[in-house]
Amino acid sequence: MKVEISKRNIITNVEQWHQFAPPKDSDKHWKEGRSAMSLAQFMTNSKQIKKLEDLLKEWGYDTSGTIKCTPEANTNLPGTGGGRNHDLLMVGKDFVVGIEAKVTETFGNPISMELFGATENKSLRINTLAKDLLGCGVNEKNEHLRYQLLTGIMGTFYEAKSKSKPKALFLVIVFTDAITSKDYKVVQNNNKDFEEFCKYLGLTSDGGEIERDGIKLDIKKIEISLAD
Repeated sequence: MKVEISKRNIITNVEQWHQFAPPKDSDKHWKEGRSAMSLAQFMTNSKQIKKLEDLLKEWGYDTSGTIKCTPEANTNLPGTGGGRNHDLLMVGKDFVVGIEAKVTETFGNPISMELFGATENKSLRINTLAKDLLGCGVNEKNEHLRYQLLTGIMGTFYEAKSKSKPKALFLVIVFTDAITSKDYKVVQNNNKDFEEFCKYLGLTSDGGEIERDGIKLDIKKIEISLAD
């Protein structure tokens, strides 16, 4: 699988990734063992990319040609203001992949907390996203779901729609190398949050496929060790 990583400039190594596409609050998040640097290490290593290629092929994605990859890509969401920031957006021949990288970072706040004291614009955004993905506005049955999963999945879908791609994949990659026994509870909570979101969509705890506006949208989570 040939990937071309760029953000204003071509990126071929971890240092360039940090230079041209640093994460928000770089001083806090750009560290060894954190998700941002782990993703950069993963995507700039040909042996690691082969792992991703094998998975994409297994899931039915055509990895021929050049896959365009943009770290910290931004997708407009309903309403005004900042959109969805993908840790990495990949665009292939007939698909897009929105990657959310994790080590021990959480999936952010529940939807209910994002709505608390929200502006009219943000409330409209959240309820529009919920209707588009969950089939209804925010209510007592779905307000506990994690907002980052809502924006991540829908941001990936919107990218596929705007680029006229028939397939989309929202992929959570958990990098396991820096996870220690003291992180067990955080990781378990993350797993639970992902599973609950998937189950609300009628999927298994491991994710699966839904369809929106003729686009096949996959939701998956994998674990990766950079040491393998």
